[in-house]
Amino acid sequence: MAKYLILLLLHSKRMKKYILYSLFGIGSVLIWSSCGGNSTPAATDTKNAETRTSGSINIAVDESYKPVVTQEINVFDSSYPNAKINAAYLPESECFAQLFEGKVKMILTTRPLSAQETKACESKNIYTRSVAIAQDAIVVIVNNAAKDSLMTVGQLKSILTGTFARKYNVVVDNKNGSIARYITDSLIPGQQLSAQLFAANTNEEVIKYVAANPDAVGLIGMSHAFDPKSNVGYGTFRSDIKVVSLQNDSTLQFIKPYQASIALKDYPLVRKLYFTVRQESELGAGFANFLTSEVGQLVINKAMMQPLQVQLIIREVGIKP
Repeated sequence: MAKYLILLLLHSKRMKKYILYSLFGIGSVLIWSSCGGNSTPAATDTKNAETRTSGSINIAVDESYKPVVTQEINVFDSSYPNAKINAAYLPESECFAQLFEGKVKMILTTRPLSAQETKACESKNIYTRSVAIAQDAIVVIVNNAAKDSLMTVGQLKSILTGTFARKYNVVVDNKNGSIARYITDSLIPGQQLSAQLFAANTNEEVIKYVAANPDAVGLIGMSHAFDPKSNVGYGTFRSDIKVVSLQNDSTLQFIKPYQASIALKDYPLVRKLYFTVRQESELGAGFANFLTSEVGQLVINKAMMQPLQVQLIIREVGIKP
């Protein structure tokens, strides 16, 4: 039986080597060898002065990434006690609106600024930097009693347009959110959405609705789908809902949205997470650098998403049943 071994190799001046063996279908082993001493620089600035490691800024985050970004902020704030990142978790369109209105110094969304948006910002002397830091999946969930736990992408499209044989109530977090945009831009461009599609405000509300309704199909962000208490290296999905396996059109295999299936491009509904930061913000630049650092990328890895700013090696291995 073939499984996949993911090796995440990280190096830094303060850390000799960090290796994560995430065995898809088996477990994980974590080895962290430190050079000793406290790797966190001492912060001497006050919170009122904005530097790379101190001050206070407001950021806006796509709500579907709340679990992983909350953890990133917790680690950053604990590492730099004089820094405070105030995050608002919003629909994606509102994140961009707050950036353009000057209400936030940084956003985390599933797309960077468009060329037109960049030009409009620069006309007002607003300059930004965008970097993709992670790749994740849109996860399709159903009630634990539902019969349809294996779907083709074509069947999912039929559910989204209301033409599937069985009628489902389709639930997303927000009609102005990134998941709704993915549906209309990538899955069913130019087609009419089902009249049975509605928004539940947050990903957690989507999960609650699907868990209570056998005729519901929900679409959520990947970091919401896993049980945060699980110690299994490749992740365990939440027990209150069922995660749908989607068919890969090339291999015809039904694939669940695990980290390995995203990295191998086997799972069909994949997207990226970007930060966009205003260049005049020192603390924004500091948090952006943290997100691309070894520690920031490890937080992404622990959230079962694919880090994009570190070397990732995938090897096929044979496992005895």
